[in-house]
Amino acid sequence: MRMKSGWALAFVILPLATMMSCSSSRNVNTTGYVWVATSGDQKLSVYAVDLTSGGTSRIGTQVPTGVQPSAMAMTPDRKVLFVANATDNTVAIYTINPDQTPSAACSSQGCTIATVPTGETPVALAVDPGGKDLFVANQGSFADPASGTISVFSISGTTLTEVSGSPFPTEVLGDVTGSGPSGVIAAPAGNFLYVTNQFTNTVERFTYDANSGALTLPPTRYTAGTNPSGMAFSRCAGFTTATSVCAAADENNLFVANSGSNNVTIFTACIQVSPACANADGSLVALSSSPVASGISPTSFIINPVANFVYVVDSGANQISQYQYNTSTGALTALTTPSVSTSSSPGAGGMTSDGSFLFVPDRGGSTISVFKANSVVAASGSAPTGRLSPAASPSVSLSGQPSVLLVK
Repeated sequence: MRMKSGWALAFVILPLATMMSCSSSRNVNTTGYVWVATSGDQKLSVYAVDLTSGGTSRIGTQVPTGVQPSAMAMTPDRKVLFVANATDNTVAIYTINPDQTPSAACSSQGCTIATVPTGETPVALAVDPGGKDLFVANQGSFADPASGTISVFSISGTTLTEVSGSPFPTEVLGDVTGSGPSGVIAAPAGNFLYVTNQFTNTVERFTYDANSGALTLPPTRYTAGTNPSGMAFSRCAGFTTATSVCAAADENNLFVANSGSNNVTIFTACIQVSPACANADGSLVALSSSPVASGISPTSFIINPVANFVYVVDSGANQISQYQYNTSTGALTALTTPSVSTSSSPGAGGMTSDGSFLFVPDRGGSTISVFKANSVVAASGSAPTGRLSPAASPSVSLSGQPSVLLVK
C-alpha cells in the first residue's frame, strides 16, 4: 500500500474538501510573462500576459541568442535567465530587469551576450531549488560513448563558474554507444539530479554536493520507455511545513515522457524521509500503473500549478494530452477530453502561476499556441475540470520560428 509523503508549492491556495483538495483561488497578480527564444532569427523576446483575458503584448526589445536555442532556465529569484544554444555549445546569460525584460550589452554595432562553453550539443537545463547551481544536459552523439555529459556551473549573480570535474560523464561500464542525455531535473527536495538518456532508454540518478555542486559518480540507472526526454515532478513534491500551503499529502512522483514508445513512465522518488521512504536516497520505483499511454512523440510536461492536472506535449501528434493526477496513487487518468490540438510541432511550454493560461511554442511555424485552462473553482462551486480550450486570442505571431519558451 502506498503511503503519502508531503507537498510543497509557492502559490496562494484555497483548500477544498474535495478530491481536488489542492485547487486554488486565482493569484492576486494580474500579469504573467512569457520569454520565448526563436531559432529562425536567433532572438529572445518577452511578452506580458493579461491573466484575465490571456492577451499578450511584447515588451522591451529583442536581444540575440546563440544558434539553435534549445532550453531555458531561470533562477528562483527571477533575476537571471539562461538559454542553452545547441549548435554553439554554449549557455547564454541574461539579467532580468524589474520590468521582466532581458538585458544584453548593446551598442551601435549591435548586441553581445555573455556565454560559457558547455559539452557537445546542450539540450536541457535545470537550476537547483536554492539557485546555486546550473545543470546542463549535453546530448553528445550516438557514436561516441564519452560524448554525453552533464556540465555543472555555480551561479553567482550573472556569473557562471564551471565546477571541478565538470563536465561529468553519463556513460557507465559496458556502454558501447553514447547515452544521449536529453533531459535534466533537480529534485525539489534533497540533493538529487535526474537525467534522461535517449540512446540507452534510461533515467540516471546523481547526487550533488550542496556546497560545490559536484556530481557523485557513478550514477544509478533506471529503465524508462523508448527515447525518454522531458521530466517533471508532481506539483507538490518536496513538501516542507515552512512553505507548503497544499491541503493534502502527495507522493513525490517523477514523470518521464518517452517519445519513442508514446507513453509516460511514472516513478515514485525517494527524495525525503516519509513513512514510505525511511532513507531518502533519491531512488526511483516505477508505479504499477506505469507506463500511461500518450499521443505520438511525447516530449515534455506542463504541470498545473494550482490543481491536480498534468499536460503532456505530444510533438509528433501536434497536440497536448490532458490527465487527472491522483494524489493517493500517483496515477494519471485521461480527461474526458483527452487532448487538444496545437499548431505544428509543439515544443516545451509552460503555464501562468495562477493556472489560467498555457503556452506552447509551435516549432513548425512562427506562432505560440495559447490555451485557457479550467483550473479553479467556479463561482457556482463546481470543481475545476482541468480541460484546455483555445484562448480568446489563440495564437501569438512571431518574427522567427520559436524553439523554447518559459512562463511565469
